[in-house]
Amino acid sequence: AIYGVIYYFSVEDTPPGRTYQRPSRAGGIEVTKKKDFWFLMFMNVPLVGVLAVLAWRLSKIGFLDQTGLILVWLGLLGLYCFQAYGCWQANKDLMLGRKHYPPEDRYNFSQVAILELTYIVNFGSELAVVSMLPAFFELTFGLSKAAAGMIAASYAFMNLASRPGGGLISDKLGSRKMTMGLLTAGMGIGYLFMSGVNNSWWLPAAVILTMVCSFFVQAAEGSTFAIVPLVKRRVTGQVAGNVGAYGNVGAVAYLTLYSLLPEGAVGDRIFFQTLGIAALIVAFLCWFVLKEPKGSFAEFHEGEEIYHQDQQSQDTEKEPVL
Repeated sequence: AIYGVIYYFSVEDTPPGRTYQRPSRAGGIEVTKKKDFWFLMFMNVPLVGVLAVLAWRLSKIGFLDQTGLILVWLGLLGLYCFQAYGCWQANKDLMLGRKHYPPEDRYNFSQVAILELTYIVNFGSELAVVSMLPAFFELTFGLSKAAAGMIAASYAFMNLASRPGGGLISDKLGSRKMTMGLLTAGMGIGYLFMSGVNNSWWLPAAVILTMVCSFFVQAAEGSTFAIVPLVKRRVTGQVAGNVGAYGNVGAVAYLTLYSLLPEGAVGDRIFFQTLGIAALIVAFLCWFVLKEPKGSFAEFHEGEEIYHQDQQSQDTEKEPVL
């Protein structure tokens, strides 16, 4: 809370002299094509659908009775309708034909959808794996709970360098799309290797594999958010919120799946195989469907060229005439 107060009074939305671009409407994310509105409605379903699944699992352990479950589902349906209404209000002029976006002002919502899927398989899987990894090491190698917890912490520890490293790699390789695909594919291969870990493995080798897999997972997270600000500048916050929410969708979905699998080595193997295959599918989408963001490596972000030209003009006017 103290840091939040300090942050609020110390940080500005933009650098000095820059204009903060707000979305035209705040009720829902702005799209620029009619078909993208329906795609947005479809992609909003998992945000409440995964909560419906979670409520169902709670009913299975007696936390909710049948009446409570139905009430929760009705509440989630109402939440989806409320969210859909907000999106309609934000895009009503477009859908009714009263507003048209010029080609240079359009963006493809499919790119947002792919970024949401990448965050399912990277951040969603990270949250799920962190939850089960201590028990995995404990049961597989016969370790104490303390030792298994310390070893499993190596997965999360990599986050200190891996996530910013993913953004750095995205800057250096020259293609954000290719970087996203390579890191996601590396993550998928890493999970498939982890599905083969058993008690015959040398423990240090299993730890190293865990850390390597963790690097690809968290670097892919950084690479995802290296692309998010480049989709459409004025809706960056809304895009980031949607993408981030899908990380939690992935975590709940993966952990729900894990709870349905048989306990022990068989369930762990199926779980890691599922994570690996899902990541490879998304890597394929990154390579063949995701588009390189316009101006990925431009000196200025969208809309900043005019500001730069104005600054140059002002500097020229200030120069003394000899």
